[in-house]
Amino acid sequence: MERKIVELLLTGAGPNRISRELKVSKRRLIMVRAKAEEAGYLDGSRALPPYPEALFPDTVDARALKTSATWKELETHLPWIRERLEGGWHAVTVYEELPIKVPRSSFYRFLIRHRLNEKGRALRRVVPEIVHAPAEALLIDWGYLWTIERNGRKEKLWAFIGILGFSRFMVVRLMTSCTQTHTLAALSEMFSELGGVARRITSDNPKVFALHAHRHEPVIHPVYERFASHYGTTVECLPPNDPQKKGKVERPVSYVRRLLEGYSGDRNDVGGLQTYLTQKLVIANQRKHGTTHERPIDRFEKEERGVLKSLPVLAYELEEYHEGTVRIDGHVRFLGKYYSVSEDHIHHDVVIIGNSRQVSIFYKGKLIETHERLTDRMRSKSTKAHHLKPWEQVCANEEGLRGEARKIGPCVEQVVRRVLEKGDGFIDFRRIWGLLSLAKKYPHDEMDSACEEALLNNETSSKVVLRFILQAREEKTSTTPALQTLAPKGKFQRDIAEYSQILLNLNTGGNYEH
Repeated sequence: MERKIVELLLTGAGPNRISRELKVSKRRLIMVRAKAEEAGYLDGSRALPPYPEALFPDTVDARALKTSATWKELETHLPWIRERLEGGWHAVTVYEELPIKVPRSSFYRFLIRHRLNEKGRALRRVVPEIVHAPAEALLIDWGYLWTIERNGRKEKLWAFIGILGFSRFMVVRLMTSCTQTHTLAALSEMFSELGGVARRITSDNPKVFALHAHRHEPVIHPVYERFASHYGTTVECLPPNDPQKKGKVERPVSYVRRLLEGYSGDRNDVGGLQTYLTQKLVIANQRKHGTTHERPIDRFEKEERGVLKSLPVLAYELEEYHEGTVRIDGHVRFLGKYYSVSEDHIHHDVVIIGNSRQVSIFYKGKLIETHERLTDRMRSKSTKAHHLKPWEQVCANEEGLRGEARKIGPCVEQVVRRVLEKGDGFIDFRRIWGLLSLAKKYPHDEMDSACEEALLNNETSSKVVLRFILQAREEKTSTTPALQTLAPKGKFQRDIAEYSQILLNLNTGGNYEH
């Protein structure tokens, strides 16, 4: 329209004629003429650009730069909203399940702004059908139901849904906690109900399944990998923001909600709800499916149950996962207890996986240590002997202490044995360490003799042994002539006996020869 107005102005047409022929207001005509004069189109200093290039640059709409606080909150949940709408949810369902509370009008204006106001409008492409062979895949997903109140606390109630891709046979477990432990326990129950395991488990990328989501190669959670390995199945975490690849389990979320509409009992009773839902699912699996036009129970019993992988003989023992940093004391924390590793890993990040019996510690994917799980509430640390210093390894156990005493002498070993027989624990160890430390200063034979004297006097104190050592030295010194005890210390120093002979010769008038 702006081009037509400028072209008529260049022909000399007046404002009334232009307004009448183009049916535009004179106000708009005045604004376009002012812009054309400023651009130099009317005075001939500048030619009109070729069609369809715009005559004037677009002006920024200041209203588009303003964003309300509500829209800023909705922007953080845009991927979540887009995923639900693309998965087939109605806009009103998305609004009801929003993690935040916003005005309804603001929510719908937000959908219009991002071209999400019509279901399927945000994604315009041909989606091929995903066909599964019998026992090929078990598709799993969570669906929020409502909030319940138990023990004075509000908790979210979730439906953990599993559907076999071939038969569309459906199993559901209700849960109020979606932690990894509860999820894997529910998945184990599903396998038991199905009587076998599918070759593949297909899911989204929640933290209980994947440490890092990725379009091509997600990092699978180690505990989930071990779980899948136990059951002999393969893990498939779908690309982010691509719910169409598991639409078979996305759509039934609203269907499960509808199955629970007729429950007349306490809607806070999870056990009662699970029993009622299980009975409903028996009927649901007997109804003809809208896509396959067959009953899921018939396809499952005739074609799928027989080709499922057999359940393992031993039940899977649930494990727990933790990432932590090795402390400066060489221990890493796992569920309130501390487990030792080599001092080379201090300040390094490690991964801990534990069950009810054993704790395994990994560093960069390599197993570096295993411990028996601490269950004694009086103990907080599990320390392996080979993680201690060599002298600590020796002195940390009775056999090591007796071995060190045996190296000094048999009497020393006998003293150590008597101390250990008292059974005073660390007090005994301190006494023995005091005794063995004397070997740093005194010869072994002197210590062994002193320990023999201590045993004769029924004494085991290191102070008593030291007193006997010193007494033996004093007695030896007193029985030896003083002159003989002064031995030469230097290369050119004479023995004291030689000086004594010289003095004797001088006193008797003898000759002195040097």
